[in-house]
Amino acid sequence: MLGRLGTSMKEGALAVALRAYVNDRYKEYGEVLDCQVDTKEGRLQFRVLLRGEKEPASASIDRYEIEKEGEDVYLKLRSFSTSREWITLLLNQLLAGKRFKIPSKVASLL
Repeated sequence: MLGRLGTSMKEGALAVALRAYVNDRYKEYGEVLDCQVDTKEGRLQFRVLLRGEKEPASASIDRYEIEKEGEDVYLKLRSFSTSREWITLLLNQLLAGKRFKIPSKVASLL
């Protein structure tokens, strides 16, 4: 039980850090309203308000992997789903299989 509590706290901290990072880096596209991390399933879920939209959309990185190279940590994205079909298609075409370096502040939570 304590192990799951520790995992929940870690996932909560990761979600807060990830939300802040994405909102800072991609603010011209909109805002992440909510973020959930499931490290066991390798899934990230977001609720976002995209610029020019009136209603929030949901988005999920359905599968991700963490890769380490020396001191660097990377997030490799595998597949996406969203509440907007065209965005799902776009994300899967452009980002599936790509990896992104995780900022050291976020990587320290892993």
